[in-house]
Amino acid sequence: MARIAMRAIRAGEVPRDGGTAIQEEVDRPVFRGNGADDYVCVSCGNVLAVSMQPEQMTKKVRIRCARCSTVNVSVIDGWELRKR
Repeated sequence: MARIAMRAIRAGEVPRDGGTAIQEEVDRPVFRGNGADDYVCVSCGNVLAVSMQPEQMTKKVRIRCARCSTVNVSVIDGWELRKR
């Protein structure tokens, strides 16, 4: 399993059709999948999503960390990987 640091959103960065998932409890990831990668907050390293496949973590998915309130987004859009 890889631990992938997400990145903070940039000012004015609002994807069409996107939304922000809010992590309510620090010890409870927002998303749980069936892939090989865990995604962590860029600011504090808190686990936000576990066992995810890259295709599930698109730039439309944003997650607000319960520990530090940073809004995170995937570094690489999973759909970009599929095109390679």
